[in-house]
Amino acid sequence: MSRTRRRFGRFERALPVELAFGSDIRSATTINLGLGGMQVEADADVAFDTPVICRFDVPSPPQAVEAGGRVLWSRRAESGQWALGIAFDALRPIDVWALLQYFNLSSAGQQQQALLDD
Repeated sequence: MSRTRRRFGRFERALPVELAFGSDIRSATTINLGLGGMQVEADADVAFDTPVICRFDVPSPPQAVEAGGRVLWSRRAESGQWALGIAFDALRPIDVWALLQYFNLSSAGQQQQALLDD
């Protein structure tokens, strides 16, 4: 059995995200996020290959991101909600830049906090 490897890393981040499945709009929270997609917890099960528009705000630097994608998998989470794996179709260059800045800034902050905790 072969497993597809991700092209981009994922970062554990909890951000509110709006998922639009056609006219059905759902609120969710990211579990992890990367340039290739995201895992979210949502209140509904969604079928494989369902198109989705993901909207969320990167806090630093401030940037509203909107990315189309598809649901790759869905399973019941420990919380009772549904965990969804979403692959992005594409990101705008400004969104790629903002996400890279956010990952670098928040990772540096976590590293600094770990040093202070030691």
